[in-house]
Amino acid sequence: MWFNFFYMVKWKLGLLFVFIIILFETNAQNYPQNYFRYPLDSLPNLVSPFGGLRDNHFHSGMDLRTNQQEGLPVFASADGYISRIKIQSIGYGKAIYINHPNGFTTVYGHLQKYSGKIAEWIHNYQYKNQTFEFDYVFEKPILLVKKGDTIGLSGNSGGSSGPHVHFEIRNTKSEKIINPTLFGIIPFDTFNPTIKKVFIYKFVSDGLLLKKELKIDQTHTTKLKEFTNVFVYNKQIELDEDQYGFGIEAYDYIHNQEDEKGIYEYSLKHKEKLVFKHTLNQFAFNESKYINTHIDFPFYKTEKVRIQKCFIDDGNEFSTYEINNEKGKIYLPANSLDTLKFEVIDNNKNTYILYVPIKVIIKKIDIQKITYLKSLKGEKAFYPLTKNSIKTKDFLFEIDAKSIYDTVFYNFGTLKPLQEPAQSTIYRIFNSSASLHKAADIAIKPYGINLKFQNKLLLAYYFKDRKDFRSAGGGFENGMVRGKASSFGHYFVTIDTIAPTIKQIFLNTEEAINDSLHYYFEIKDNFSGLGKYEGFLNNEWILLDFDAKSNLLTYHFDEVWKKQVADNKLSKLNNTAIIKPELLIRVTDKKGNVAEKSFEMPITF
Repeated sequence: MWFNFFYMVKWKLGLLFVFIIILFETNAQNYPQNYFRYPLDSLPNLVSPFGGLRDNHFHSGMDLRTNQQEGLPVFASADGYISRIKIQSIGYGKAIYINHPNGFTTVYGHLQKYSGKIAEWIHNYQYKNQTFEFDYVFEKPILLVKKGDTIGLSGNSGGSSGPHVHFEIRNTKSEKIINPTLFGIIPFDTFNPTIKKVFIYKFVSDGLLLKKELKIDQTHTTKLKEFTNVFVYNKQIELDEDQYGFGIEAYDYIHNQEDEKGIYEYSLKHKEKLVFKHTLNQFAFNESKYINTHIDFPFYKTEKVRIQKCFIDDGNEFSTYEINNEKGKIYLPANSLDTLKFEVIDNNKNTYILYVPIKVIIKKIDIQKITYLKSLKGEKAFYPLTKNSIKTKDFLFEIDAKSIYDTVFYNFGTLKPLQEPAQSTIYRIFNSSASLHKAADIAIKPYGINLKFQNKLLLAYYFKDRKDFRSAGGGFENGMVRGKASSFGHYFVTIDTIAPTIKQIFLNTEEAINDSLHYYFEIKDNFSGLGKYEGFLNNEWILLDFDAKSNLLTYHFDEVWKKQVADNKLSKLNNTAIIKPELLIRVTDKKGNVAEKSFEMPITF
């Protein structure tokens, strides 16, 4: 029996390799090759590939390695014009968008600074509008670039966790993000991806149970002779008759076999018929949060391992799937012998194939399933594809039809405040293992509040325990504090009357120590978050550069400072009064609490 199985696998694998080659050549023909250049002066080297699995989202581009350095030149990937410039203290930080004549847009994020005419335009815009952060979309071409032009320097701005360049290619019209490897921007890679574990789920009414976990390694699998990437699980898995779903823990290896990356494509076949396939060619930004249903989210919450499911929930509308009529679920009838085929492919056509033999026995009593169903009795539930809400005279929690992916059982109740920050009843809408695709509308009636403090009210939620609470934003409106809830949990009204803090700091770096043309400040807020920051030198507005992840506010001495120095030089020559420079920093939080602090600067001639 096993000899015949191996022979069949060997024969069909030859056809598979031909199919893979045709598939990738077809994909390449849909996108221009050699049109876009790699935006760094090096061979492609990735920190993270397109579509990597992140907390709460799929990675929307490639992260390009800069060897932990900042200040490397970043080049325009092709001819075009600057279509958008966005600067923010979070997110992509300092970013540039370039539209190209062939209908695609390239994006470059986390830059340290901009170059040439781009930097000049930005500088003028910031001073004219007195703002560091802005998002400007050009209605017509003004700043033209040629392929290979330096547009900026690599950095670590925004939400970056280390120096690198975030790079995207988008469809200009639809704004969908496209895998850059389809355009030929791909690192050299001869390593096969791998499957580390296979997970077997049994479906029950309104939920699923993890039944088996198969470890895939050399002691549990047999490698087919003549093939380095085809394996058979060496034990026949026994399952009782029922409907099942399957998942995998899988990784790709690009530059070495220790650094685990996200995979490009994986599929499941049952009796050689396709059941499920996921391919990361492109997706829209509003699809990115589907990662929370693409993976086994409850398992990730507890184990910090992302199992990629080979089936989809009713509310999963991610556009990357090819599925059977049962959405990837498989019914296994009793007294049958089956074989499952899992296949993982990376961007370089490297492939890993795993066969898992299945023996199905007559259905038997499933104690785990019975226990699970009993635990759901009396629980309240939200249902996918329909509007759900909880309403009382003092409370509202409402989610729209696309906020959840599957049936969510929850526990609703109230708690009495244990501490002063709570200015209302504490409401519990709790499910520790479900996520929200879209934030829920939430409103809570506060206790009697002095009228002058109503604009300081906002929502809060417990983060880990009743001593650790975080801001959920919102504000007072028509007798309630209204806002958005991005997750299930414990919510209440609180108040923020405390202003942010401002402190001058001296960076202990060689660059900072030897540089007398910068001032550094640490700005922080206790709760609602920083809203606005401003700087003035002798009452003239100055540009401040803010990095939110480090709370670092930087003043790069500018033309206002140079003007002050020139005026003092003139005053000294004319023997007139010299104006002592005074720097004023003003920071406002999201509830309107304001902090101001003045710093005397040295008189310079």
